[in-house]
Amino acid sequence: MKKIGLYLFDGKIDTVVTCSDFMATLQGGEGLECIELDSTQEADNSYVDITTQVVMAKQSMVLITTNTPLTASGTDEVIISGIPAGVQVQWPDGQTNIVTDGEIRFSVDLAGTYAFRFTAVPYLDQEITIEAIAAT
Repeated sequence: MKKIGLYLFDGKIDTVVTCSDFMATLQGGEGLECIELDSTQEADNSYVDITTQVVMAKQSMVLITTNTPLTASGTDEVIISGIPAGVQVQWPDGQTNIVTDGEIRFSVDLAGTYAFRFTAVPYLDQEITIEAIAAT
């Protein structure tokens, strides 16, 4: 039996399957390539370096959060910086966009907990939660 990673054009491992040697040759398909993985490699901790065709370990992003907890005033803001260019951020409302300048800014006028999710090859997915407290 082989452990196979099906990966996208950017090296993101989309699916991991275990199958016989014969079935391994049939994996892949439209938009997906396949590569053999070892027992420790999974979609959440590995990616395929497109240049070398080698499975690599994802790295952590060093994200810096300033001004927490946030006052829910509508003008107070949190800055999350250290975001590598090309990282996709999912905002608390579900909107996603690609970070190009290394930081995002967030302000809110309702107290609560707000989660941001950061994803990109070759980085580990990360989540930052911001607590917004009521203005006094």
